[in-house]
Amino acid sequence: MEDNQTAQEMNQEDAAAAWRAARTQKSCLHSGKVGQKDSDGEKWTTLEATWRVGTLPFRLAHNKLATNWKGRTRSTWNGRLEQAVASLKTYGNNTPHSVSMIRMILDSVITSSCIPEGVNRISQDLGGCLKVWWFFPETLRHQAEAERFIFYVHGPTASPSSSAHRDLVSRIALDAHAAVVLVDYRRTPENTREESQEDINKAFRWFIEQPGVCPANLLVACDGLGASLAINLLYLAESSGSSWEKFSSVDWVSKRIQSFVAADYAGLLPLTDPLVSATLADFKGFPPVYISVGQCEVYHDQIVALSEKMRNAELIVELDEAQDMVHCYQFFSSLHSACAAGILRIAAFARKFAPGHLRLSTEQVDAIIAQGQAGSDVFKPPPAEG
Repeated sequence: MEDNQTAQEMNQEDAAAAWRAARTQKSCLHSGKVGQKDSDGEKWTTLEATWRVGTLPFRLAHNKLATNWKGRTRSTWNGRLEQAVASLKTYGNNTPHSVSMIRMILDSVITSSCIPEGVNRISQDLGGCLKVWWFFPETLRHQAEAERFIFYVHGPTASPSSSAHRDLVSRIALDAHAAVVLVDYRRTPENTREESQEDINKAFRWFIEQPGVCPANLLVACDGLGASLAINLLYLAESSGSSWEKFSSVDWVSKRIQSFVAADYAGLLPLTDPLVSATLADFKGFPPVYISVGQCEVYHDQIVALSEKMRNAELIVELDEAQDMVHCYQFFSSLHSACAAGILRIAAFARKFAPGHLRLSTEQVDAIIAQGQAGSDVFKPPPAEG
């Protein structure tokens, strides 16, 4: 019995070592899949990969010209939204499996000139190479003066410096009159999923101790694979579908890229593990939930099923299905009014379930400012229990 257990432990250790070695070899600057089949059975030779990347500027230029004369993918879209979605699809179909390149692509969706003014962006070092960014309206003297506080978890293919996320959370902060925190956590594949979750959990423990934050004005928001980290966070605090085939020609999400990112995020765990797949988690005891999904999103069926599972767990769930919209359509708020309306609906939910009636008084905010706490706190782990 002991020999079998020892052998099993050695096999697990060997598997872990092999996975870590493979992850180390998979440089973020080069393709990790050249010459190998991806999730769609596609096989790129080194020559083809070089050709695809080399001709990418011409493909993007063709998209820009084509949107001027071809019909809209969806009748409600305008030219700028059409151009952005087409460019993302072209990137996804013609770039190698490189995390650094995926992040660069996401950052190219929205230029920094589109980010709205009137929002303060302040970094705060929590220690241990962990940093967060505060976003709050400039009309506030301090983030503690906000009506509500939002802890935002982005996916591992993004960062707080991403123009797309700076634009998104800035608009949420303005529309919801909120102080929003983005966490610069250790991301996969450079780090493990466990390390990502550890940073998110640490940042959240720090967040709930900040002046003005209380359960009545606190919300957790997320996008993409960040939903898995956020749901696991809430779970710890409390104790493939037909739409892929139907909307793959409309949505900008690339199945080959998403499969690559998900595999790195999962690490040694199977993709069916609840810690990896948010749709398999236990939601009993969760707070009210707002879910925004595009009707033309490849994840549409999965997200609708997720909302039904949450309702069956007796949660308050508001499901917003945006007509003719794609994955994370709020990224395109500066390009189309329908995308901007999606952020207004997020703000409405925030105001409804975090009404802000427990705001700090002017005297309390003055005291916080006088103490010089803005941007200078250092994270200290809570004392061990027992």
